[in-house]
Amino acid sequence: MPGRIKVGVIQTSPIPGEAGENLEQALTSAEMLSDKGVDVVVLPEMFNSGYGVDLHALEAAEESYEETIEILSVLADDRELMIVGGIARKVEEKWFNSVVVIRPFVEPIYYNKTHLFRDEKNVFTPGDSFVVFEYSGIKFGILMCFEIGFPEVSRYLCQKGSEVIISVFAFGKERARIYETATIARSIENGTFLVASSQTGRPGKTEFTGSSRVVAPSGELLADAGTAEGFIVTELNTSLVKRYRYVEGGDSNGYYSNLRPELYVR
Repeated sequence: MPGRIKVGVIQTSPIPGEAGENLEQALTSAEMLSDKGVDVVVLPEMFNSGYGVDLHALEAAEESYEETIEILSVLADDRELMIVGGIARKVEEKWFNSVVVIRPFVEPIYYNKTHLFRDEKNVFTPGDSFVVFEYSGIKFGILMCFEIGFPEVSRYLCQKGSEVIISVFAFGKERARIYETATIARSIENGTFLVASSQTGRPGKTEFTGSSRVVAPSGELLADAGTAEGFIVTELNTSLVKRYRYVEGGDSNGYYSNLRPELYVR
């Protein structure tokens, strides 16, 4: 149905240095979600390598990188499925903390994290552009973890047409308040759906918040995965986006109909 799409969000605890096991878990979960009729599967940040900046773990993931992309591409083709996930990758001797977007029968799209968090700056090269793309007649934008705290990123994506922001996280539990607040705020201020896949548990040095979620343009929390490994499934009706951006009335403030961009360029 036009304007409607079913998303499945995977919440897991990828183990640093165990790329094969991480891939197997991702593949099994994606197949299960496909059996439930989802159109889009979202995996958390650095699902292939586990989160961290240890070069041994990153190199171990790099050894199976091509296999990971190939296996997920075959699944996307066979099941007519879009798969989005955070992935560490090496390009011309530079490491990037990336998101890969795998759609059926086309080349993957990559987004390189533009705003790096703390120790990430010691290993990864920051990206220099944002990504907006279309699938099944709906426009999507990508952001990663720390970038949820930069309202400019979400605003840019939505002003470029994104109706759904897909976000991947490995967000520390001690900063859970930021995650809880910012994921909802970015949805409300942009009248957008936000689909967040987050790592959970303590597979490495950091304990992660979990709470993978889907937020509506109204700010309503449509689904939340809590702290256990697993997945959530939600249908999005993107016809609501226009209402929450431009209509003033009821629970909608119509922020986009009231923007004054001429004030922001001084």
